[in-house]
Amino acid sequence: MNTERKESLNVAGLSDSSDARTNGKGREPNRTTSALTDFIDEKQLLAKLPISRRTLGNWKAKGVLPYIKIGRRCLYDWASVQGALLRRQRGGQP
Repeated sequence: MNTERKESLNVAGLSDSSDARTNGKGREPNRTTSALTDFIDEKQLLAKLPISRRTLGNWKAKGVLPYIKIGRRCLYDWASVQGALLRRQRGGQP
């Protein structure tokens, strides 16, 4: 592979197959697990927020809180949830 292409892949956060670490089977490692650790589930979200399960359901239906649905499971990025709540803030000091 030429140097120019390698550099463009590195800039994009990618690497060619010869540089990539594999899981021993010639494939890329599963990044899903590490990506999902940044998310919390409904139970963890309810422990952090002083709202009921019903309110959370209403907010999801109205699009107040961002979430990702995987199968029957809803996951929330805590930073995105905080941002969504702060955008809805009223009154107080700016």
